[in-house]
Amino acid sequence: MSRRKQRIWVSVLGTLVGLALLTWGGLWMMSSRDTDLTDPTAGVTASFRDAEGAGAPPIRFTDVASSLGVSFRHGPGPRGRTLPEDSGSGVAWGDADGDGDWDLYVVNFPGPLGQPPDPAGGNRLYRNDGGRFTDVSEAAGVVDLQGFGMGATFADYDGDGDQDLYVTNLGPNRLYRNRGDGTFEDVAVAAGVADPAWSTGATWGDFDRDGHLDLYLCNYVEYDVESDGDAYVMDIGGAAHGIPYTLNPNSFDPVSNRLFRNRGDGTFEDVAERLGVHNPEGRSLSAVLCDLDGDGWLDIYVNNDVSTNRLYRNLGGEVTSEGLPQFADLSAITGTADPRGSMGLSIAEIGGMLGEPDGLPDMFITHWIAQENALYLSVRMPGGGLEYRDKTRRLRLGEMSIDTVGWGCALVDLDRDGRPDLVVANGSTLEDKEDPRHLVPEPVFVLWNTGTRFVQVAASAGNQAARRHNGRGLAAADFDNDGDVDIAIVVNRGHLMLLRNETKTENRALKVLLRGTPAVCMGARVEVETVEGRQIRWWGADVTFLGMHASEMVFGLGESPAAKRVIVTWADGGSTTVENVQAGRLVVPRRGTPDRGPR
Repeated sequence: MSRRKQRIWVSVLGTLVGLALLTWGGLWMMSSRDTDLTDPTAGVTASFRDAEGAGAPPIRFTDVASSLGVSFRHGPGPRGRTLPEDSGSGVAWGDADGDGDWDLYVVNFPGPLGQPPDPAGGNRLYRNDGGRFTDVSEAAGVVDLQGFGMGATFADYDGDGDQDLYVTNLGPNRLYRNRGDGTFEDVAVAAGVADPAWSTGATWGDFDRDGHLDLYLCNYVEYDVESDGDAYVMDIGGAAHGIPYTLNPNSFDPVSNRLFRNRGDGTFEDVAERLGVHNPEGRSLSAVLCDLDGDGWLDIYVNNDVSTNRLYRNLGGEVTSEGLPQFADLSAITGTADPRGSMGLSIAEIGGMLGEPDGLPDMFITHWIAQENALYLSVRMPGGGLEYRDKTRRLRLGEMSIDTVGWGCALVDLDRDGRPDLVVANGSTLEDKEDPRHLVPEPVFVLWNTGTRFVQVAASAGNQAARRHNGRGLAAADFDNDGDVDIAIVVNRGHLMLLRNETKTENRALKVLLRGTPAVCMGARVEVETVEGRQIRWWGADVTFLGMHASEMVFGLGESPAAKRVIVTWADGGSTTVENVQAGRLVVPRRGTPDRGPR
């Protein structure tokens, strides 16, 4: 049997196993075309639908993209039925010009895979000019019509005070060094971080605590656009649905991830395999660099598609012969070796709302259709161990996501009541049976946190939030500086949604920025104590799918005019406490480090 036929048979078997639940949870929705597509609760159980909106605040969004100068459209040209085209793309917020406003970078590709670049494609950088946006992509030099774009992250990797930009591609990645004058130069090859593979998510942090930001890079599969063939799956009516070989990740071998250690001279070295964090069997889409166990060292959690997720604990004091921290794979014993198709990832401390606070990051993960999303609650074990427990059903997050494919997500406080709400971009990778040129659109999840569970309120959250889309990347920022969190969502082969939060509330908020070197800020733990309790987030570690939220943190204070205190535990182990902090904006400096401005 030829290698191609062998791989097609592997694809068929892998698809039949991986999609078995579709017989009751997924493909049926493609054949149920009489559903009201304006109703985002269609397909959700009656009991959940009846609960929607009960006692919920009037969370409202308005799509202001076109009115504020953001005219981005994803995916020029006809859909080519390829996995890279259907998977992307991402969006990232960063202060590219250092003026204190959050600028928007949106990733795209230059046309159908294998075709000449279309000038209508390419990535876009929108400069925030006080709440309105100007497209400065060409002048800044960050369009990249030669790359097939996937994701992006901002970070000041060279410590010069300007936010640089790393862009992942199917093919060589870009590291755009910020010149500080509104322009960027691609130094990826010279820095050693170009990587020729299909890269997806990327995250920054100082894993070895040497004072320099390192980069963990997710790679996906060895994609071959010339491959052909179909894998088939049966729906409950007995009809076979073809899943093109080129759309099935099981068809392709996985590619190892990279851990690029920053040498401090503008160059990086890949130490992933040496430290055992390369994840050779994974098909990785996102990862977080964060102190998951509270020992002061940044650990790594990796989201894999059709492969088990991995948790690598940074052993800190135990070093290799090169003096680098050692890592231990604790995926199995911590309960995080999840085999489902994992895409998006968001972290925050959720245990408090369940009466189980431990001060450690909890994780929300989006999954493929019929697999349910997951919320993992961290639990400190006797002897200092760590375990994660799936609280999805208890928080009513499982059943509602049976019929959707989740991508970008954000645990953010939409109504400033002190509880993290949840926004999820959904969009199917299954083709519409009636028109295979298009993928099946799905509802956005706007989930209000009642204090004991999450309730879907998208139907009343505004026209765009209530419609179905093919969402992919999602990133949060208070772009208009009014004290509440706004959302940007990339729509696969559609127009970007810029959802301005217009929720009417008397609740107050505290916005926290950190000032210090990038290495001590990235991954820092920020705790805000109020009369209602405490909220905890991790600076720059909340990565979403193929993108990055604004690093500025927005904490809801409810009706209180002030927070009792703010405690920052820096990534190098130091701490800073500020007492009696009034609502508004707080900049926390790290004493003893050079003043680099808000990070």
